[in-house]
Amino acid sequence: MQAGDVCNLNINSNNSDDNLVLLVDYHNNKSLNRYGVACHWWSAETTSLHCHNFYEFFIVTSGEAVHELNGEHRILHKGTLQLIQPRDRHRIVSSPSKQCTHINISVTPQKLEALCSAIDISVCELIENAEAVTHLSVSELEYFIRIAERISLLNFNADEKFRVLICEMIVEAVCILYKNMISSRLDCPRWFADILDKIHSPEYCGCSANDVYLLAGFSPPVVIEQFKKYTGKTVVEYLKNIKMNKACELLKNTDTPIIEISNILGYASLSHFNRLFKAHLGITPAAYRKSKQKKKIISPGLNS
Repeated sequence: MQAGDVCNLNINSNNSDDNLVLLVDYHNNKSLNRYGVACHWWSAETTSLHCHNFYEFFIVTSGEAVHELNGEHRILHKGTLQLIQPRDRHRIVSSPSKQCTHINISVTPQKLEALCSAIDISVCELIENAEAVTHLSVSELEYFIRIAERISLLNFNADEKFRVLICEMIVEAVCILYKNMISSRLDCPRWFADILDKIHSPEYCGCSANDVYLLAGFSPPVVIEQFKKYTGKTVVEYLKNIKMNKACELLKNTDTPIIEISNILGYASLSHFNRLFKAHLGITPAAYRKSKQKKKIISPGLNS
């Protein structure tokens, strides 16, 4: 986390230090606010518990550390690539014996959507893979280290080169994670793959967790276990991501009223839908639609 990035402080009612979460806003970061991307390389001392309103790829280049993500802990070894989503609560806990260094690559939701669209990969499909973590090969790790070294040698005023190199790393990271996600899906049971196909289809976009249990024909604990194993998410979390991304598609590409979109997605309460959407993307449905329609008129290119 760079100085000046923190914009807000949220404290739970018991005021325990463990519940203090810093919100990091990309508008306060010069590179993210200007280009939609940023990158830095640092030694990972123990960090504060925080979340942010942008995506973050981080790559462990040496040592190891414990990563706390949404209350769960995992040891990150050299070569780990992980994607952190907006609103994920996380922190690094350093290992005294094996100091960790890692590359942080940050990208705004709008920029990631544009980059993924350029390589024909769906952002919603990528982020539905909650694990979004893999171990890089030696050559893949060397690639990221080489590009990061080039960026560190650049004068920040070399605007175009700086931006292009970071975008190259983001595209490479997305491709690696996407390939890993597809491989993971191929290993899952046939019935589970069928369920995923169904709930991604338009006719099931309003389904609930109970609907998924009925479609599967297995008890809820069995279905929940398989979702956690192969997607890293609960059934409810997985469905929410599908619904929010379908909402983005409808808001961006149609004139369907927001209350109707809410009903299509199975949300009887418009206020509940608005809260979920804002928590997911950091912006209301109405503001999202306005920004996308404006970009279609003014700037349809990659530099969104």
